[in-house]
Amino acid sequence: MKQKLVQKLFFVFFLLSAPAAFAQGQADLAPVPGELEQAQRRSSRKFFIGGFTANGLSWFGSGVQFSSKLAASVQWQEQRVIQRFDLDVNGVQSDLSGVFTLTNSEKIQRQLALQMEWFPFSGPYYFAAGGGLETYSEKQRKTETYIPSGNYRDYAWNISQQKLFLSAGAGFRYIFTSGFFIHVGGNILFYPERGTHEQRGSYGTNTNWDYRQLQKDWQEPEKEARTHQNPYGAQLQILFGIAI
Repeated sequence: MKQKLVQKLFFVFFLLSAPAAFAQGQADLAPVPGELEQAQRRSSRKFFIGGFTANGLSWFGSGVQFSSKLAASVQWQEQRVIQRFDLDVNGVQSDLSGVFTLTNSEKIQRQLALQMEWFPFSGPYYFAAGGGLETYSEKQRKTETYIPSGNYRDYAWNISQQKLFLSAGAGFRYIFTSGFFIHVGGNILFYPERGTHEQRGSYGTNTNWDYRQLQKDWQEPEKEARTHQNPYGAQLQILFGIAI
C-alpha cells in the first residue's frame, strides 16, 4: 500500500513540475502541433465529459469551461480488488498434510470530488484545487483447515470508512480539433478526519480456543484499518472523452 502511495506521489510531483517546464521551454522549443491552439479550443468548447476503465480501476469526469483559463469539473473514481476462493497452502508434506487457508475478500474505494482548474498558459497544462469525499469498504472471510487432523478455524470481519479530503495538483487536458480530448491529472490529498469502523462477524472452530490466536485474529481488522488512517494521499485521473 505504501509503495503504491509513493508511486502516486512521484507521478503527482511530475505533473506539478510539467507546467513550469512548459513555461520555461515555451520560448526555446518548437511547440507540439495544436498546443498553442488549446486556449482557443477551450474557449469554443464549453462542456466536456469522459472516462476510462482498466484492471479494476474506473474514472469518470465532467465539467464546464468558463473561459480559456478557468474550468470546474466533477471527478469520480472507483478501485476494486476482489478475491474469490483464494487458496493458500503452508507447510505441505509429501502426505499432503499442512494448513490450507481459503480467503474471500472484497476491497472497494470510491472518490467523488469537485475541483477548479486554472490554465495559466496557452498550452494544455493546468493547476487544480478542490475537495471531495472518499469511501472505503473491505470485507474478508478466512477458513483455515489443518490436514490430516481436520481441525479448522473460520472467521470474518469488515471495515468501512468515510472521510472528506482537500486536494491540490496539476495535469493537462489536450483537446484535438475534432473535440476529442485526453486528460491526465494528479492531486495530493489531505484528510482532516480519518476514523474507521470495524465490525467482526462469526468466529468458529472445532478445537479448544487458543487465546493468543484468538487475540491475533481479533486485532486483524484494527491492523488493516490503521493502514487507511494516513493524513495524506494521492489521486490520479485518466480520462478520454469529448468536448463540445
